[in-house]
Amino acid sequence: MIINGKKYVFSRGVAFYPEKEMEILKKQAQQGWAFQKLNAFGLLKFSKADPENKKFSVDFFSGSKTDISEYLSFYEEAGWECITAYKGKYFYFKADPCTPTIYSDEESYGLRMYKEWMWMFWRNLLCIPIGLVFFWLNVKLGQWDIPHNSLFFSTRMLLLFVGTFLTAMPLSIIINVIFSLVIYKDRRKFYDRPEQFAKKQRYVRDLTILMVIGAVIGALMAFTGLVDF
Repeated sequence: MIINGKKYVFSRGVAFYPEKEMEILKKQAQQGWAFQKLNAFGLLKFSKADPENKKFSVDFFSGSKTDISEYLSFYEEAGWECITAYKGKYFYFKADPCTPTIYSDEESYGLRMYKEWMWMFWRNLLCIPIGLVFFWLNVKLGQWDIPHNSLFFSTRMLLLFVGTFLTAMPLSIIINVIFSLVIYKDRRKFYDRPEQFAKKQRYVRDLTILMVIGAVIGALMAFTGLVDF
């Protein structure tokens, strides 16, 4: 969609489908749309520009903020121009088609994947117990013998919302991590052929499977009374 001269395209997920992301950026650049950033709504933003034939890469940065300058300098020397960053962890680069890929072997790319998965896994895992506490408070409040007035229902709605946000979102990301490791276990073998790996990825199929898994988990939560209102 195009709004006020800017083009917006839904991201496939920079953490799980970076290869698909690269192909989207390449296609848009060839059509005369220069990539600007990935916004908070999961939309890739483009501005009108001259068509160009470039290759793109998305890299996960696991270092500290003090190391970013050195990190970017390293890639600039290798021929990669940094376009933008997302949440200080994902950096978007572009380069001429003949430029060597950012990673030079399976081991280094596998390490990059490992650091990324572990960062997402633990970051989200720690949120789940907090969310479960809000669910527990919601259930306990429903058992109390107090007037069921507007304040009562508003409080329970708030507890349910926060509990769902802090549980469902992190849990879905953890499931995505595990799912990706199982379904795309050979991903690191394509460290220098991201466009070929992008063809192996089945975004709609994966989304359908994950939605079914989410529905099953939601049903189990309802059965156990966690989301009982």
